[in-house]
Amino acid sequence: MRQKTFLHHAALLATALTAPVVVAQSYGPDYFTQFQASTAMDMVARLPGFVFDAGNASRGVAGNVLINGKRPASKTDPLGEVLGRVPLAAVEHIDVINGGAGGVDMQGYPTVADILLKQMDLATATLSASSYLTADGIHQPSLDGNYSLTHGDQRINVTLARSRSPDMSQGQGRRTTQYASAAPAAEVTIVGAGIAENKMIKLNYSQDLLDGQLSWNATVNPWTYQSQAQYDAGTRSLGSNDNAGRTLEQGWGYTRELAHGASLDLKALHRTSELSAESTFAAGGSPSYSVANSSANEQVLAGQLSWRALDGVTLRGGVERTVNTNDNSNTYQANANAAVAPTGSAWVQESRLEGQLSSAWQVDSSLSAEAGLKIEHSSLRIGADQPEARAYVYPKPRLRLSLSPTSSLLLRLRMEREVSQLNFGDAAGYFGIADKTLRADLPDLVPAKTWLCEGAVEYRFWERGSAVLSYTQSRISDLVDRMPIRTPNASYDAAGNIGDASAGNITGLLTLPTDNWSLPQGLLKLSMTRRSSSVTDPTTLETRALSGEQPLAWRIEFSQDLPRQRTAWGMSLDNGWSNDSWQLAEHDTSNGTGWARAFVNYRPAANLMVTLELNNLAGRVVTNDRTHYAGDRLAGAVDFVEHNVTRTQPFAMLRVRRDW
Repeated sequence: MRQKTFLHHAALLATALTAPVVVAQSYGPDYFTQFQASTAMDMVARLPGFVFDAGNASRGVAGNVLINGKRPASKTDPLGEVLGRVPLAAVEHIDVINGGAGGVDMQGYPTVADILLKQMDLATATLSASSYLTADGIHQPSLDGNYSLTHGDQRINVTLARSRSPDMSQGQGRRTTQYASAAPAAEVTIVGAGIAENKMIKLNYSQDLLDGQLSWNATVNPWTYQSQAQYDAGTRSLGSNDNAGRTLEQGWGYTRELAHGASLDLKALHRTSELSAESTFAAGGSPSYSVANSSANEQVLAGQLSWRALDGVTLRGGVERTVNTNDNSNTYQANANAAVAPTGSAWVQESRLEGQLSSAWQVDSSLSAEAGLKIEHSSLRIGADQPEARAYVYPKPRLRLSLSPTSSLLLRLRMEREVSQLNFGDAAGYFGIADKTLRADLPDLVPAKTWLCEGAVEYRFWERGSAVLSYTQSRISDLVDRMPIRTPNASYDAAGNIGDASAGNITGLLTLPTDNWSLPQGLLKLSMTRRSSSVTDPTTLETRALSGEQPLAWRIEFSQDLPRQRTAWGMSLDNGWSNDSWQLAEHDTSNGTGWARAFVNYRPAANLMVTLELNNLAGRVVTNDRTHYAGDRLAGAVDFVEHNVTRTQPFAMLRVRRDW
């Protein structure tokens, strides 16, 4: 009997180890009733073994969730908010896709979720009211309303929102400056506060047209930000900021299935933004003023043709044209009676044309591959009356392999060349806002290029458990950082290409269901990333890490759904941040202690949700250390050391959501 039992278990184990991986797993709305989900975002957050990534829409980086096989075209609409406006009643099912099954464009992600919406008439509405509650008793109310209508082939979505939120990075602090000379240390007490207000109107519309689907989205977003800081060092001084801006966006999309397994995807986007920032500083009754104005616009035209040439083989080709323009100016007034002096202006335009050709091959149920090549042509103009700067052509090949020897094990390999996007502020400063002669002899600023190789192992267990270990090695050329500019009379620094660099990071993710630990419907998530890098400092010629790199980051999260109590709760904790940056005559170190958060959701009725969040429970402490050198860091003579400490206060957020 024992021998038969052993053989039975051995047979089950062998079957599990040799079972093919499920390249696409579907989850219907019924699966999510145990989690009290009410939106598509709630559903995505509870997909087994899936980690949501919102991407970065403003930089053209897509997230890992699709809606009806497509990614949203908007750049001002975060993916999480888009999913939060899709009610559960509108979702037919969600497919979790591994390795590009069905010809899905994975956009570099090993796994994506595709939300398929129901083809039925449906009208839904949502109203959310929330307020920040701070320790000093200040309330900041917000209101958000959404209406969605599906009628035949037409879909309409309207969102109106108004929010006010305190700047939680402000608080009470102290700045201590220790001079290298015999001068006594200077102590300054700082008390700061800020408030941001946003208004938003969003419209989305789609309908069938010419055997395809046409979609349109528009966003209007005016906003303001005001802050004030008081400095007390024996005599009191006051600084304030009054900023206002507006973003407008329109996006068009058209998709159509063509003959013989081909499909067409067209996109167009136009976005403009304006910003006005006024700063005032008053010390001893003598105020000074500065004003910065900027405007930017972006135009994108893109088209892609996909063709399922053979069973399991998909070919893609496309082209994208992007033009980004940024115009800014600055003025300064020493006091109320002084003349307004312009301190500089810059007009920068980047033009990019990118063509791509790729092929995805689903070899069998356990092996998939993707190979492709993008070629980017880019140029930069500095000054509206200046000709285009030198144009550059960058090839960007990529290769991705995914292997699943068993249903629970997934191996991934990615090799790719990436080209960064230039920061307009760097380009304007580099080519000279106020002194073009100073920078005239320097070579053109070009984007950084990175060759990277990434390997990952993913193991899935139980129903919702997973463990992922990945390692990425990068080789960077033309790294953009601060570089020295030395003249016979003075030394300066500006953004520039400082040479080659290398970077590596190892990341571990562990998701543990706690059903076997007397915590049913609980989920524990642990993540940690270790980073290391190396670059030659352009000032000292010594080896150091990349500016802004955080050597270690970890996060612990726990959440539990309690359907009988109509409640869900959770908590999270991270280790904050720590990074360094270098300039010609300065070394800065920034640190922030960990952030602790807890929440509870209570559903008194099926269409009503009450949420209470407690944030920054430990009171984050932010420190900024500034070491300033006499001359530059190469000489090594420290001029002064400045130590800034700010403690931010805990705050709560109460939200009530009603669905119809």
